[in-house]
Amino acid sequence: MSIDRVVEQIRTSVFSYKKLADRLAERPSERVRAMIYLKEIAAEYNLGTIEKFKNLLSFTLVKLYDDIDFSLPTGLDLERIVKENNVVFVPNHQSHADYLILSYVLFDRFKFIPLIAGGINLNIFPIGDLFRKSGCFFIRRSFNNNILYKLTLEAYISHLLSSGHAIEFFYEGGRSRSGRLLPPKYGMFQILIETHSQLDPAVRRPLLFIPISIVHEIVPEQGALTRELEGL
Repeated sequence: MSIDRVVEQIRTSVFSYKKLADRLAERPSERVRAMIYLKEIAAEYNLGTIEKFKNLLSFTLVKLYDDIDFSLPTGLDLERIVKENNVVFVPNHQSHADYLILSYVLFDRFKFIPLIAGGINLNIFPIGDLFRKSGCFFIRRSFNNNILYKLTLEAYISHLLSSGHAIEFFYEGGRSRSGRLLPPKYGMFQILIETHSQLDPAVRRPLLFIPISIVHEIVPEQGALTRELEGL
């Protein structure tokens, strides 16, 4: 399914978000621009692409890592939690490998992957299309002065929550590459809490943030970071 068809399918849901609907009622000329923003943001989530990507990762991850350890607290039923709540996975972020590995593990073990908030800088040929079809939606780094973009993003997040999609975003806002934790960014937390509070009670489920710790014995990008710091 193309991104145009995806946008066409979700348009009614997205544009019914009250704050965006009110804005477009006052400024109908902005509707076309809101559609452009939605097309820029939205994930495609193509199951066939995800299966192929999983097979590719199965082949490549064994070359990058000796093993991948994944554990949950004793007694935690992740599948039930995802079905009964609006779940948001909140991992730390050290490497580009983080979102690949986490999606791989969740799909391999639980047969779902969250829709992942990725920086717009990742939307480049050819990986942008692959990421989008694997469940990534793209957001701009800064948009505080662009009210229409912010409302369109809120409306898309509201659509994801009302549709029951699990969501993932990296709370640090970017890779540390050093293995250290960076100070958290609160923008996505604010958007999620705001949009969740405005959901129709008939579809609103408890909003549950699930922190995830990702630890690398050796961060793949650490060598490149060291060379940058040395001016090489």
